Amino acid sequence: MRYIFSLLFLFSGLTDVFGQIRQIPIAQTTQDKKANPFSRIDSEEPINLPFWDDFSTSNGTLDPAWWMPGSQVQLLARPGNGILPPTLNVVTFDGVDAQGNPYSDVNSSGPADSLLSRYIDLTQVQTSLRSSVYLSFFFQVKGYGNQPEPEDSLILYFKKADSTWQKMWPVANDVIPTDPTIFTEKLVNVPNSDDFFHENFQFMFRAYGRQNGWFDNWNIDYVYMDKRRNSTDNSYLDRAITDSPTSILGEFTAMPWDEFVYNADPGVHLSESRTAIRNLENDLQPVQYTATIKDTINDVIIETIAEDIELVLFQKDVREAITSVPDANLFDQDADSLYLEIEFQVNSGDKNLIDSIWNAGADTAFYDHINLRVNDTARTFLTIHDYYAYDDGSAEFGAGINQENGRIAYQFITNTPQYIDYLDIYFPNISRNQSGTPIDIFILKDIDDVLADYEGVNSVTIQHEGINKFSSYNFGKPVFVQDTFYIGFNNKPADGLWTAVGLDKNTNTANKIYYAIGNVWVPNEDIQGSLMMRPHFASELVSSIEEPEIRFNIYPNPSSGTFTINGYYDKVSITDLLGKEYNFETDQMGSNTTFTMNNPRVGIYLVRLRRGDVQTVKKLIIDY
Repeated sequence: MRYIFSLLFLFSGLTDVFGQIRQIPIAQTTQDKKANPFSRIDSEEPINLPFWDDFSTSNGTLDPAWWMPGSQVQLLARPGNGILPPTLNVVTFDGVDAQGNPYSDVNSSGPADSLLSRYIDLTQVQTSLRSSVYLSFFFQVKGYGNQPEPEDSLILYFKKADSTWQKMWPVANDVIPTDPTIFTEKLVNVPNSDDFFHENFQFMFRAYGRQNGWFDNWNIDYVYMDKRRNSTDNSYLDRAITDSPTSILGEFTAMPWDEFVYNADPGVHLSESRTAIRNLENDLQPVQYTATIKDTINDVIIETIAEDIELVLFQKDVREAITSVPDANLFDQDADSLYLEIEFQVNSGDKNLIDSIWNAGADTAFYDHINLRVNDTARTFLTIHDYYAYDDGSAEFGAGINQENGRIAYQFITNTPQYIDYLDIYFPNISRNQSGTPIDIFILKDIDDVLADYEGVNSVTIQHEGINKFSSYNFGKPVFVQDTFYIGFNNKPADGLWTAVGLDKNTNTANKIYYAIGNVWVPNEDIQGSLMMRPHFASELVSSIEEPEIRFNIYPNPSSGTFTINGYYDKVSITDLLGKEYNFETDQMGSNTTFTMNNPRVGIYLVRLRRGDVQTVKKLIIDY
């Protein structure tokens, strides 16, 4: 099965370098495979109908009340890989298991992710109702993820009394919609036969596609199985929030306190919050929503930014819910941090799932254990303290460069003078373990000149501590920044392997991403999303910090290959723009060292000096 990345940047500069920056499906390192999803776990007791899960209350793991431990789908926060799902959260099928481990180390195709139900005792369904048992679900092809190929598939199986599995969907002549923005509903009847109405009935979704990465994606939401249904029973007395609230900090999910209160005017950073509410019923239904901002440390409501706002939702309608802009005067400007919760609550009129209605609608019975109000609340958490973040903390993809010394830069702006002491970055694994990969992290003042000196730089190795776990990378000494600055990293491996940073697809700061191969910084035009890279500022603005940069001069510059460096250092290296290291000879006198390069060519080189934990880079021009 071939695969196509949805982004490809191409650049050919003066040095005839070919480079790429791509959006890359995520996979983790290979570990022991988990339990076969077809195998029975004898300790599990069968449950009875109805079966209902919309995943909205799940925190990254499947609810064991409904699903077997052998299930291997990924359940992502927010809509994750889903675009406008029926309710908040979806499960995504791909070529890695729930821990992110690929099913194969090679580019093979075959059985991939599975979603396996608990045992369901269908003998409890009375005979007269057995023809009315239907399973319904919503599915989406691709979403924000990777497009399955025509030969890939998502298949629904039912377990028979003899423990064999029968394919139930898709069947011959079924048309699978390919629009990645639409969830399609499907109802499947359980055949009225003793083969299926047994005490250990199960159903399972199984994806077939590439087995070595985050490829060939399918999304599933709102799974419901019950009696007293028919082939057109697609109306649910349920209203639901479909997305997490957006940030009230504009494009940021976190920002430094000093920046928030800059010029004593937090209002310049504040914006309304938004979400979406869906009506799953085939009838009109009015709802009201309320939204609040909460100080989670002191457990107090700062402001109600929407109160009993009315919306009229038509049949299968989805509408946007919007708040007012928060009142900046209600935020305590004498604090040094705020940890906020934005919460939307919908007064929907929803109740528990209906069992039956009789006496011409005068009496209604409900299932006590299925509360359709659970998807009427959604929250987002924001930080105002000591760092910037554009991302929501969850990566749906990776973004990377496979060229040696390829660079990615990410733009930020601070109105207040700050010192950056470290970067938080999430490097997901992409068909390999990125841990131990050498990179340079850096800070730039501008990107007009790709050869401009770094404000700060350090050579580090990538750490990987788990899915969506940030790791911290220090500069040794704080790096001063003000106004516009850029954080980034260099791809150092020369073996063509990708070095990829996490890419959040549910927020979008694409216009702040740049890359360089050779001697030109190129603005991003095609990647949509936010990089999971966050600059952390020192806890205090320290004006007495010793200048972290190593001070040194190179002369003559340009030179013929013999030059002098004035300054103290522990280690020095000279590379060309592609990272190829050049040998040299030295002759030292005090703080002055004369360097003679071996057979240099005309061009531009980078001289790296390190002293302790600090590294500084300057450009050197060789011109005979």
